[in-house]
Formats: sequence, structure tokens, C-alpha cells
Amino acid sequence: MKKLIIINAIIWATVILVSAILFKDSDNWDVFFILIISLSTITNGLLNRQFCKQKQCKIK
Repeated sequence: MKKLIIINAIIWATVILVSAILFKDSDNWDVFFILIISLSTITNGLLNRQFCKQKQCKIK
């Protein structure tokens, strides 16, 4: 599960960086980045919650 969380974080970081390069001239880039960062945070949080439910997490 730890590998899945790390892979997910790397994928989201790549998506954010690539979209920063591609959409830097867009009019609504700020809304787009808020959406992308929110979605990555939610996804990472859900994976972390699932990881902790499997009793592999020491922090509650």
C-alpha cells in the first residue's frame, strides 16, 4: 500500500507540472490548478485513510 501512495503522489506531481507547462497561457489557469491540487489532495487522503484502516498506520 505504501508503494501505491508513493506512485499516486508521483503521478499527481507529474500531472501538475505538465499542466503548468501546457496551461500557463490559459485565462482560467488559477481555477484549473486549484481543482487539480484539490483532487490530488482528496485522492491522497483517501488512500492514506485506507492505508490506516488496514492497521498498517501507527498514527491515528
